[in-house]
Amino acid sequence: MFKKFIVIIVTITLFITIGCSRITPPVDANIPQDKQTGPQEDQDSSTNPLPPPETENSDTFMLKIGEATKDTISYRDIASVAVLVNKQNELPSDYVPPDLVEVNIPFTFKEKVEKRLMRQEAAEKLAELFAVAKKENIILYGVSGYRSYQTQKSLFAYFTQRDGSEEKANLISARPGESEHQTGLAMDISSQSVNFGLVENFGDTKEYAWLKDNAHNFGYVIRYPKGKEHITEYSYEPWHLRYIGKDLATKLYEEKITYEEYLFFKI
Repeated sequence: MFKKFIVIIVTITLFITIGCSRITPPVDANIPQDKQTGPQEDQDSSTNPLPPPETENSDTFMLKIGEATKDTISYRDIASVAVLVNKQNELPSDYVPPDLVEVNIPFTFKEKVEKRLMRQEAAEKLAELFAVAKKENIILYGVSGYRSYQTQKSLFAYFTQRDGSEEKANLISARPGESEHQTGLAMDISSQSVNFGLVENFGDTKEYAWLKDNAHNFGYVIRYPKGKEHITEYSYEPWHLRYIGKDLATKLYEEKITYEEYLFFKI
C-alpha cells in the first residue's frame, strides 16, 4: 500500500512539472527578465490583424485628406500642389514647374526676375489673398517666390560661407533640391511695418496676425511656425507662405499642426 502511494505521488508531481513547463517560458540568462516575453503576450492575428508591411519600392504614400471629401494625395507627386519638399524629400535638379506665371501682387523690388513667378493656381490664390487683405487695411508685399535649383544652390553656398558651415546654414536655408521655392508654390512676404524685411518680428505685426487666421481660406499655410522647429527642421519663418490647397490648408489650420505632423502623425 505504501509503495502504491509513493507511485501516485511521483506521478502527480511529474504531471504538474510537465504542465508548468508548457505555460512558463524558460528564462534566458542573456536577456533581462523585464524584457523577456512569453505566449501570454502574443496577440491573436484573427482578431487584431496587423497592417501589411510597406513595400520597399513604393514610390508614393497615399493618404486621405478627410472623411468629408474622401480625397487622396501623394506627397511625392511633384505635379501636385500637395507635394512635400523638405530635408527628406528632394526635387530633381532639372525640375521646373510647367505653369509658372508672374504673380499680380506688389513686390519689394521692380526687377523682372524669376522670384516674381509662381505656379498658376498658387499665383491666382495669392493675388486673391492680397486683394482681400488690402480691403481690410492689411498691406502685404511679395519678396521671393519661385527659385530654380541653381538659384537655391548659389543662395545656400552664400549662407554656408557666411555662417561657417553647411549645418548652420541649413537651419535657415534649404539645400538645393530641398527648397519649397523650387515648387513654385511658396512665397516669402513682408510689410512696411518691418521695413520690407524677412525678419522674425514680422510675426509680431498685425499683418502676420491677419495671415495666421486667414491664409488657409486661400489655400495657404505658414509653413515654418514658431515652436515646430524640431519637426520642420527649419528656424521659425513667419514670412514663408506655402500653397497646398484650401481643404488641406484648412485642416492644418484647425488642428494647429504642420504638414509633416499631418502626413506622419495624424493617420
